[in-house]
Amino acid sequence: MSNTISGLGGLNGAGILGTSSAKFGENPFLQLLVTQMRSQTPLEPIDNQSFMQQMASFSSMEEQREMNDNLLRLLDFQGALARMQGLAEGSSLLGKEVTWTADGKEQSGTVDSVFVNDTGEVKLKVGEHEVDLRAVTKIAAGGQKE
Repeated sequence: MSNTISGLGGLNGAGILGTSSAKFGENPFLQLLVTQMRSQTPLEPIDNQSFMQQMASFSSMEEQREMNDNLLRLLDFQGALARMQGLAEGSSLLGKEVTWTADGKEQSGTVDSVFVNDTGEVKLKVGEHEVDLRAVTKIAAGGQKE
């Protein structure tokens, strides 16, 4: 009974709750569970209900972690798809005359290039202006105004 926590000695406690890896994975949980089972006394064993609750918690935690990973991947793909779609839409405006409203006044110019800025928004380069694709109110063939 003097050796109740020695099963975690190889981890020095830091691998379970420490911030060095900043990730609570499955191995520390299982090691903690095995250590708990090894250190139980014959007179006071872990009851089955408690053990089953811990296993259900572990299973739920694993499923949530996998679902979070999949959702992050999906969001990443959706972001890339949205940027590509915005670039495709913006590229159709290259060389065309666009009109947009900025600071309450209408401005116009020819689209020189299309790019995605640091925040992921599709922008048009019109002369010295960076115009949000959503701000465009009118499109005309290059050099013509309607």
